[in-house]
Amino acid sequence: MKKLAFAVTAASGAAAFIANHEADASTQHTVKSGESLWSISQQYGVSIDEIKQNNNINNNIVFPGQVIEIGGSGSQGQESSSNAASGGSSHTVQSGESLNIIANKYGVSVDEIVSANNLNGYIIYPNQTLTIPGATGTGGAGGSSTETPNTNTGGSSASDANLYDWGQCTWHVFNRRAETDRPISTYWWNADHWANNAAADGYTVNNSPTAGSIMQNYEGPIGHVAYVEQVNPDGSILISEMNYNTPPGTVDYRTIPASQASSYNYIH
Repeated sequence: MKKLAFAVTAASGAAAFIANHEADASTQHTVKSGESLWSISQQYGVSIDEIKQNNNINNNIVFPGQVIEIGGSGSQGQESSSNAASGGSSHTVQSGESLNIIANKYGVSVDEIVSANNLNGYIIYPNQTLTIPGATGTGGAGGSSTETPNTNTGGSSASDANLYDWGQCTWHVFNRRAETDRPISTYWWNADHWANNAAADGYTVNNSPTAGSIMQNYEGPIGHVAYVEQVNPDGSILISEMNYNTPPGTVDYRTIPASQASSYNYIH
């Protein structure tokens, strides 16, 4: 039994050595639903702190679809040098920013930022560092929307002012729609009234989610709404929301399985 234990230990050590060797060469990992920084660190044989440092992550949260760098401690500096040489720059994502906002700021297109950073979708996260290719400064006109514009521009039903209670789910969704140039009314009242009021204002309401639509349900005493960040190939959806699993004012991300997605209303 001692020989067997030694063999297992040796094999484990060899696996750890190989994992660390591969991590030193640097690789990219796309976060899957259910994964955490801990499970990813165990998979590659690196520490959580190393992953956080290499990806400028200030907390322990990762999101499905997020691409993170594993290993290659010198990759950050090399990337910065490469960016400088190519005339690009880097940008640290601030809370509330979208790819469309950043693209407009630097005078580049959303697709250029997606390509330069090997993003798998249009989701970005606070404190994430993005490479901005060939940036021309701030306020440029080269940006493009990350989502298809809604045929309903809001008219008199849309508003620039967010009059919903701060930090609530309705407040968050109003802001996300405004960030993506798809304004909604500030007078739809509590979340359980949104589907009917949106339909009355001329918005399309159905059970088919699309990126940028509003998910609405009747959970709790006054319902709940969330913003659909992306629809995944398997039919599941990634939503952002406030005041559901987190305190008011804190954005959270959640994946709704494909089997449940069609059970909600979606405002387009």
